Amino acid sequence: MPMRKETRLLHYGRPALPGPANPPVERASTILHDSIESYEETRARRETDDNVLSYGRRGTGTAHALMRAVNDLEGGDGCWLFPTGVAAIATTLQAFLRSGDHLLITETAFHATNTVCTRFLHPNGIETGTIPWDTTDLGPYLKPNTRAVFVESPGSNTLEIMDLPAICQSAKAHDLTVIADNTYGSGWLYRPLALGCDVSIVAGTKYLSGHADVMMGAAAATGHAARTLRDAVLAAGQTLAPDEAYATLRGMRTLHLRLERHQENALRVVRWFQAQDCVAGVLHPALPDHPGHATWARDAEGTNGLLSVVFHDDFPVETFLDSLALFVVGSSWGGFESLFKTFELPERLRAQYARKVGTAVRFHVGLEHVDDLLEDLEQALSRVG
Repeated sequence: MPMRKETRLLHYGRPALPGPANPPVERASTILHDSIESYEETRARRETDDNVLSYGRRGTGTAHALMRAVNDLEGGDGCWLFPTGVAAIATTLQAFLRSGDHLLITETAFHATNTVCTRFLHPNGIETGTIPWDTTDLGPYLKPNTRAVFVESPGSNTLEIMDLPAICQSAKAHDLTVIADNTYGSGWLYRPLALGCDVSIVAGTKYLSGHADVMMGAAAATGHAARTLRDAVLAAGQTLAPDEAYATLRGMRTLHLRLERHQENALRVVRWFQAQDCVAGVLHPALPDHPGHATWARDAEGTNGLLSVVFHDDFPVETFLDSLALFVVGSSWGGFESLFKTFELPERLRAQYARKVGTAVRFHVGLEHVDDLLEDLEQALSRVG
């Protein structure tokens, strides 16, 4: 019976009945056989079937259930798991690039992605070039050795929206592989593979697991890209611990409900910041004047708990932030808790403000009652007033 995606979330990996609601945690390295024939038959089947239980590094039933779930959300032909989101990014880039190649990467990419480029790709003879977030024609940025394009939409911190269908159309005209960091959308709000990308990467550390206690990454791919990525994952020995796989799949059961609440709370917080004299601007994809808003409205199915706030230069941002009680400073996002983290606003954005601007702050609005969060912001603002 066909099921809507909300229902599928609740049934991914369910064992045969009678049985537990969630697949059990299977911890194993060696898989035992009672005959050489069974052993060799299993090793033959695993060459074309990633759900075969053959060795712990290739995943047990717990990981296989999660792979199928993420693959279904993303709409891929295959999905593979990693110990972190950065590991997924690094392995994917390694899969599609060789010494002498050139990679195009969006200017709004996650800082750790840029670190992979400078500390891993560059020393191994792979060039990188930057494209603006609003690029639709890759032609001016191409070199004869360009092989792939790395995109992230919305962009890290500043949340600009890229036109992925246009970028993918341009990339295909030049036989380039398009790799997307889809952690913001997490397969629910946004599906880059359906928009033309070849690989979609998600840091499941964030919304998929949803409870700030898991480290994991996933990459889903289509067509030839799926086969290329699979070969690289197996060669690199990338895997995910069964306990992390179990916690991620359990977290995914409530993904849709959590994202709805994150969105609702974040939009209330956006409106609060917009009303404050100390704020120069608020960055959020749902705002009509946000860079790429029309593209987001066309391609996406909502927003999450992220927003960024640009304060005027004369506002004591650090005092305000340190006065918050429910919002706390911390890396990452996507858990149930409310967070903030300061960042340096790029020069390309500073010029758009009439007054001099100071510190920018990325907020992740959690699942607390939104009135409590607004009261926390109010009390912190009163301390610097």
